[in-house]
Amino acid sequence: MDASLAKKKAIRLLTVRDRTVHELRTRLTSDYDEAVVDEVLEYLQEMDFVNDERFARNYVEQRNRLRPTGNLGLRRELYAKGISQEIVELVMNSPEEELELARRLLESRAPSLMRLSRDVRLRRAYGLLERRGFPWQTARAAVEQVLDSDLPIE
Repeated sequence: MDASLAKKKAIRLLTVRDRTVHELRTRLTSDYDEAVVDEVLEYLQEMDFVNDERFARNYVEQRNRLRPTGNLGLRRELYAKGISQEIVELVMNSPEEELELARRLLESRAPSLMRLSRDVRLRRAYGLLERRGFPWQTARAAVEQVLDSDLPIE
């Protein structure tokens, strides 16, 4: 197989959106030999068309802006995209940033939550934060700050 066809396909995939090495490998191995795919991926990395660290940083920034997600959720999503553990650890939000994201998420939902009874409001708030990958301690602090400053501290 000709590597130039594989390069063209990879570049076409990259024009749609940024991708990880793993994502490109998965898409290309269905049509091309592994040696050709390796050659193409090496070329794309040398040309800086593919950079997993840049992808991960952009992914986390975009999530922070558009769909706040805790570090547990971000880790799960980045690992699924083939990002290495070292890179994932580099791009994770600090605990302070994570708390701010959880607070921002709850503040956006507060008007609808405040119409509910206290128990239902807390259950839904914790459920939302858990689904979005925020750890318990962060969720507790965010709920306490945004929805219920009178929660008993255990």
